[in-house]
Amino acid sequence: MASRFIQNSFQQRDSQAASRALSEHQPSKSEKNVPKLHHKSHEQNHYNPLAIPCDWQFAEKHAKARRVAQELEVDDQTTCPCCGYSVERMDLQYDCDPIEMKFLGSGFPLFYMFIKYCIFILVEFWLLKGMFCLATDLMGDYCYNQGKLEGNHLKHHQITNQKLEHHLHKKDNSICGGSMWHFVSLANVYDRQDIRDWQSNLSLVVVLANMVSFLFFRKAQRSIDIEVDESQLTPSDYTICVKNIPKLDEDYREVLKNIFQNYAADGRELKVMKIVLVYNLDEIIELEESLKELVREKQEYLVENGMNFADFKVKQLDEKLESLEHKIHQVEHELFVNKEKFAGIAFISFQTEEMKQMVLQHNTHTSWERMKAFFNQGKTADIKEKGLILNEHKLYVEEAPEPNDVDWEFIHIQTGQKVKARIIAWSISISFMTGCFFLIWFLSELAERMNEQVEEQEKKGIKDSLTQTIAFLTSQSISWTVVFFNKFVIGKVYHLIVDLEKISNKTKFNISFARKQSVALFINTALISLVIDFYLTGNVIGKGGFIYNESNVFLLNAFIPPIVWFVDPWSIQKDYQRQKQQKNAKNCVLTQQEANEIMEMPDYSQAKRYGDIMKTMWFTFFYGDIIPVGILFSIMGLTLYYFVDKYNVLRRRTIKESLSKHLSIEMIEMLELIIIFTGIGNTVVSSIIFGEVKWQDFIIIIIGVVYNILPMEEISNVLFPLEQKDEVQTYDEAEEHFNTDYDRENPVTRREALQEFAKRK
Repeated sequence: MASRFIQNSFQQRDSQAASRALSEHQPSKSEKNVPKLHHKSHEQNHYNPLAIPCDWQFAEKHAKARRVAQELEVDDQTTCPCCGYSVERMDLQYDCDPIEMKFLGSGFPLFYMFIKYCIFILVEFWLLKGMFCLATDLMGDYCYNQGKLEGNHLKHHQITNQKLEHHLHKKDNSICGGSMWHFVSLANVYDRQDIRDWQSNLSLVVVLANMVSFLFFRKAQRSIDIEVDESQLTPSDYTICVKNIPKLDEDYREVLKNIFQNYAADGRELKVMKIVLVYNLDEIIELEESLKELVREKQEYLVENGMNFADFKVKQLDEKLESLEHKIHQVEHELFVNKEKFAGIAFISFQTEEMKQMVLQHNTHTSWERMKAFFNQGKTADIKEKGLILNEHKLYVEEAPEPNDVDWEFIHIQTGQKVKARIIAWSISISFMTGCFFLIWFLSELAERMNEQVEEQEKKGIKDSLTQTIAFLTSQSISWTVVFFNKFVIGKVYHLIVDLEKISNKTKFNISFARKQSVALFINTALISLVIDFYLTGNVIGKGGFIYNESNVFLLNAFIPPIVWFVDPWSIQKDYQRQKQQKNAKNCVLTQQEANEIMEMPDYSQAKRYGDIMKTMWFTFFYGDIIPVGILFSIMGLTLYYFVDKYNVLRRRTIKESLSKHLSIEMIEMLELIIIFTGIGNTVVSSIIFGEVKWQDFIIIIIGVVYNILPMEEISNVLFPLEQKDEVQTYDEAEEHFNTDYDRENPVTRREALQEFAKRK
């Protein structure tokens, strides 16, 4: 949690300057996302984030400013001085078109379109194959006949089919367990080869339909992104990010300005409007940690000795805090002028978007080039290599993220440090999933033994209701444990793991988080049970076996997440904390910053939502053939999830991220893996239960691999070209409409940038 405090501290320092800026002009969108900063002197009428006791009315005002609602254009706006957001806002209607949420960035309209298309693909799966599979499974009589055999007391009946005996380890309890799940699964047509052949043929039809749907899905997402981009002016429309800048003895800004005005577009003269350099913030981070410890020490002293602010110890601590804040400002100034602290990265803004696009087109690079440079201390191996070369270093030019998408705490971290951090993160991830495997294995073995005990008692004519109840609950505990871990544990653990990776911007953070969480959820939901039930316990279609457990998981996975999300225990917990502190207002030792945060709604993480949805899609296409009713459950579950999530965003969450289209594109890439999962899931189930591999499934796997290798985004662009117009306004004209800017977000340049911004206003 230290990194979160540090980030907030970066955002709060110099809020005195922010307050002056806000009081001198009518606030606009250009002041949204103004970070909350510490201020050097606690002058009267200026916001002090470290003030104790806090002002709860001020905190309530801040909460109103941070709610998810569209800013009103009024003559006399009231703004929150700590964040710069306008208090006057208009709530969106619950049934609004998601495109109306574009003021939050393109990420939210794209996200809700993503859920809609996932539901569409599931409906497609259900109509083309799911209904047929469910109907034919119900028409089967294999499990029914096995139930009759058991009902006639043929207790020692053995399956004569040698393939089933081999793959189920010759366990009598692997015969259909008699639950309703077995009668609506592939197990009920075990002896119907003709029906299974028809189902395999339909799998090819579903895959072809999915491929066509994905192309239109990509087109729809690009169309939304273009609509949002053209309706809003942002600094990234005019800005590039330049990396691998070598150490220089000269003024970096002058050198870069000369290069990019005169040599970046084959001799065409361009106009650079602003250059913002990135600095190494390690020293500031250490000072912020010290500041955090001092604040905690003051709070603990006040709790133990009463709210006596005239106490000598309290005054002494205040002086230390004042001194440390002053030192932080001093270090920031030194970073600004000290060339050694420059991190080799710069954000360069041009007069027009056309100029920016020309620079990007003329200065491309490959991952291979960057890898070679990494092993050569940043230097390019071939001095004649195409591109901008500065002191043997090729300048890598990229599309810039939005200013509030940059993680200024980590952007300066060197590649080598990030590689080490990610190796550690993956090691922790593997260890965690190994723990999940052993937990589910333990529960499966326990359930297996309890069911065997029940069967032995039944053979002896003994009916022990207690043992039967325990066996039932043990079997149920497997699916409940999986769903509980997915909802409450895995997301939290993987958020902490990805935090260790020191990712440079929030969109990339969310992509990494969504990837890892999706994989972990899928492994926990689908693969661990498969390995345990197929290879370790050998109980596939018996009581408490694979089909029974995964059918329960389908049901619980469809309805538990949206129900929990609607109940929203996180908001309940936040309300409880808020009420507890407000009831004890006279003895409350929260700082103003902490009071502001506790009055906010809980933060929203879009990556967690993507992970939930991706897990459902992968899981459904992996096991949809063997448990077709699961497709129907997933359709209902995602539909509920869509409405609950939209309600929570509009009424019960605080949004602090402005995510780009790249997260949505990455999620589409991951969604397209369902083609491969369809083939693999069918192959695994058929080979283990029936001892055969269908040629259709083999073809599906090949199609899926080829489809996922092909550059589908580029193919979609060719098939469905969409025109995107460059911004016609110049940087000067657009600047006053910006939500924020790179110099106003950079902790080192922020104070001066805010003061300059106020003067212009």
